[in-house]
Amino acid sequence: MARLSLRRNMSYMLAGNVMYALSQWGIIMVLAKLGSPAMVGGFTLGLAVTAPIILIFDLQLRSVLATDTKNEYSFQHYLTLKGIMSLIAVCFLGIVILIGGYHGPTALVIFLIGIAKVIESIIELHYGLFQKHERMDMIAKSLIIRGSLSLVILAALLAVTNSLLLAVIGYTLTWIVLLIFLELKKAKQFIETRKVASIDYTIVKKLFLTSFPLGIVMMMISLYTNIPRYAIEQISGTEALGFFSAIFYIITAGNLVINAIGQSISPRLASHYSKQEYPMFTKLLSKFVLAGFAYGLVGILLTLLIGKQVLGVIYTQEYMQYHSLFVLLMIAGTFMYAGSFLGFALTAMRKFSIQPYLSAIWVLATIVLSIMIIPAYGLTGAAIVTIITTAIQQLTLFFAVIGYLSKEKKTF
Repeated sequence: MARLSLRRNMSYMLAGNVMYALSQWGIIMVLAKLGSPAMVGGFTLGLAVTAPIILIFDLQLRSVLATDTKNEYSFQHYLTLKGIMSLIAVCFLGIVILIGGYHGPTALVIFLIGIAKVIESIIELHYGLFQKHERMDMIAKSLIIRGSLSLVILAALLAVTNSLLLAVIGYTLTWIVLLIFLELKKAKQFIETRKVASIDYTIVKKLFLTSFPLGIVMMMISLYTNIPRYAIEQISGTEALGFFSAIFYIITAGNLVINAIGQSISPRLASHYSKQEYPMFTKLLSKFVLAGFAYGLVGILLTLLIGKQVLGVIYTQEYMQYHSLFVLLMIAGTFMYAGSFLGFALTAMRKFSIQPYLSAIWVLATIVLSIMIIPAYGLTGAAIVTIITTAIQQLTLFFAVIGYLSKEKKTF
């Protein structure tokens, strides 16, 4: 199939990710309006508990596949490794739920959200295949369908049953059905249809060793994002976590737009770097890092002007008292948006080995700051921790990218 232009790919991904972000944000709004802050807290607790587990076993295979310009591995190798890692992730999740002392409906909600995230991880691998062939339109359409259906089904079940557990069951089943009947069918257009006699597990092992550092990185990123949430849940309870998570989700939704652009330019960045076109690589990256800053600054301005009213409209009047928290989290979002492009650049350069060390710095900083600040300042303290750690993330990624580029230019 013919590749699309960079402009068209970015347009498709922007549209798809915006719609997906709105639908996932809609889930939080539905839980806030039809349920309660405790329901929001329960749902986001499930996301926080499962995310590090799912992400370490995800190995960020989507990015590895999308930037595999030399075709070192076949899609069957990626899919085989993904299947193995998914089974391990589910088993590990069950162990964590038992050790964590979760029980009853809470344990079931966490487990089902984990299953949904495993399915999403497999879907994301297929997105990597479409991304590699620069067919972002296929990803965008999938995001819109998946996001819309999951929102509608969850909202309908919650309205009828007022049960978070039944709503999450519907949410999870939706993604399973879409994987089977939508993504698998589309993937056949890009891979050989002949049956593979056997899989060379030596190659699968090599792929695992290549991508494992990225799994560590993603787990670390998830931990450094969620450690403040764990602290809030332990110190202030699930309801306070619901307020924090609902407001932070607005910033996260904004980052999905950044991710859409980053995923679109990743193959182009990888191509420039592999061809030693360093000036073009630097120019493209610089443009989007600055765009990320500008995007965040606009968000801060809008939050200052109309943030309180926005919280009241999209959630409930209870959330309006957290306007100052909203402003602080948007400041953190500004660093997050700019730093995301630097992360995409480092992966496009296929510099995987350094990333676990960088993420370890972020996690360590988050743990120390959370212990020092959150017990004394509560939700405001959690926001301050988020600002500092996202700034640290951006600076370390910046120096890593600059360091590698300087080294390559000298060698070249």
